[in-house]
Amino acid sequence: MLFLVAGLTHVLIPNYRWVLIHIFTLGVLTNSIVLWSQHLTEKFLQQKLPETARPWQLRRMMILQAGIVLIIAGQWTAGILPGHWILTQVGATIVAGILLWHAAVLGGQWWRAPRAKAFRPAVAGYVGASLALPVGALFGAALATELPGDWQDRVRGAHVIVNLGGFVGLAAASSLTVLFPAIWRTSGLRNHATPMLTLIAAGVLTATTGMLLDARPAVSTGLLIVVAGWIVGLQGWIANTITVLRDPRDRVTYPPVSILMAVLWLVGTLSFYGVRIQLSDAPAHDVPLPTTALLVGFAAQLLIGVMSYLLPTTMGGGPSAVRAGLREMNRVGLFRLTLINLGLAVWLASGNSWIRVVMSMLCLGSLAVFVLLLVRSVRAQRRVLMKEAEGPVVDPGARPAWNQVTAGMAVVALILSLFGGLNGSQGATPATTQATGAESVTEVEVTTRGMTFVPDRIEVPEGDQLTVTFTNTDSMDHELKFANGVQSGRLGEGESVELDLGVVTTDIHGWCTIAGHQAQGMVIDIVVVP
Repeated sequence: MLFLVAGLTHVLIPNYRWVLIHIFTLGVLTNSIVLWSQHLTEKFLQQKLPETARPWQLRRMMILQAGIVLIIAGQWTAGILPGHWILTQVGATIVAGILLWHAAVLGGQWWRAPRAKAFRPAVAGYVGASLALPVGALFGAALATELPGDWQDRVRGAHVIVNLGGFVGLAAASSLTVLFPAIWRTSGLRNHATPMLTLIAAGVLTATTGMLLDARPAVSTGLLIVVAGWIVGLQGWIANTITVLRDPRDRVTYPPVSILMAVLWLVGTLSFYGVRIQLSDAPAHDVPLPTTALLVGFAAQLLIGVMSYLLPTTMGGGPSAVRAGLREMNRVGLFRLTLINLGLAVWLASGNSWIRVVMSMLCLGSLAVFVLLLVRSVRAQRRVLMKEAEGPVVDPGARPAWNQVTAGMAVVALILSLFGGLNGSQGATPATTQATGAESVTEVEVTTRGMTFVPDRIEVPEGDQLTVTFTNTDSMDHELKFANGVQSGRLGEGESVELDLGVVTTDIHGWCTIAGHQAQGMVIDIVVVP
């Protein structure tokens, strides 16, 4: 809920992009992984912890929240509180300590379990995930101090790889080795956990080391090893999916399709990122991280898909009550999935700022509706448990609601048509270079800082040819457009472009075309002087 509130009020939050990402990754993902890895370890090993261990489990969770709050507060107060980074580092130390404690508890259960236990490797994966986050927290603590030279970018890249690839990736892979066929309601469990988790761990270690050492081939190779690990598991999961599609009945619903799409987003994104790094002439840390695809397409979609299944089934109450809960979680499920996945694809591919805004709202809104459906699910399940209502009856003739997919595609197509296509015009004319006979050339460098161009006023002698080197030094994307039609295109952090405005004889106004940025004061003026 805090994440949703922060998202709606992000314009009021300092350093909002960092804050939103870490409220989700630390506040939502980390808590979910710690809580459910303990629960699933007990289920997988059939080794329930004694009740005397529960108070300590609760204390760990409470201390973890304190660490997360300190981390976010440290960055929230950047530029306001001197020494704000101390809060971040103290918080990171607390989070690292709690995850090491958690790893020790899970490791003890793994050690005590019989070697023949089928799902023992999955628990080893949870231990590996819990050991990865302290490393990521160490990198995050270092980043809070603004490291010298290119070390800030190197450590940031390593931070993302070890946290998303190691912590989230290992935890997700461990869970899906058991849960994927269960959520698809099919048999055919293929226990590839050991080779899958080994490859993922080895790939994360290789890519992280390569990023720190600025070794581009090592980063690329490591990422592709991670992909290979996921493909080991994906082979069996695709077989499960094909089995269901041959006789789908009522099994093609939101939770199973969501987790499949999340894995496909991960494999596709890491493959693209790894190949792009290998083909680039720039250092690995200068290749833009595909953060949105990984956080939204993989992490958020996987978490909500798994929770849509686990929460009703864990609440229990018998088959009828569970069906009632699952029915609510699957409301317009395939329609939502289409908006999430097709909307995300358009969001990432479009160069039109307003299309990106609308598609991001469709995509994130379709994910956020999970909160409302969860409330409905709990109420419906409780009514059946309390004998106040009858649960849904199994319909042997049920079929997947493919019409919902069609409806979702139609909504996206309609929005694209309204904006004139994927890269529809935003009122711009193509940038042109004027033929000049100017005797002198004025060259200016323009950078960004928050919602400001630096400088935001440029004086140019009348009749000079003006060349602007525009570099986006901000963490957000920006695009500079001038009233004469010359524009930069959308630039990510660290990207640069040279703009030739031709001979300047009159004042020229410029602005950032990203939705909402001009309204927040992101404008620039070229003023002609005698």
